[in-house]
Amino acid sequence: MPISAQCACKSVSIELAGDPIRCFVCHCDYCQRMTGSVGNAVAVFPETDVVRMSDAHELDPQMPKWPGVKRYVCPECYSNVHWVNPKAYPGMRLVSLGCFDDPSAFKLSSTVQNQHRPTWCPELDASEAFEAYPG
Repeated sequence: MPISAQCACKSVSIELAGDPIRCFVCHCDYCQRMTGSVGNAVAVFPETDVVRMSDAHELDPQMPKWPGVKRYVCPECYSNVHWVNPKAYPGMRLVSLGCFDDPSAFKLSSTVQNQHRPTWCPELDASEAFEAYPG
């Protein structure tokens, strides 16, 4: 049964078949600034699992460390719904966990860039934790 995620105003959505191959939270400084929070909670799906995507505004941030990153946001509420990062996750679609109807249905496999996690933010319940990017 397909699962879907949508922006805050429900104008932009993505529908996916199957389960994510992994879910993680990234605490890097970019993800903190992009979300305005302590990190970015992400579900990773193969592009072949994308059933349908509604129109979204494509952002092409110039990021020397992650060339080719494209973010897809709602042009109305500016929610960051999904994106691609061909260097780190070739052939994958990354979806914001907070955009799913029930983000609690997903189990975190890891947290990354914990060296940037604010000291007041508790450790999250994940299978693995990495101070930097693994690998």
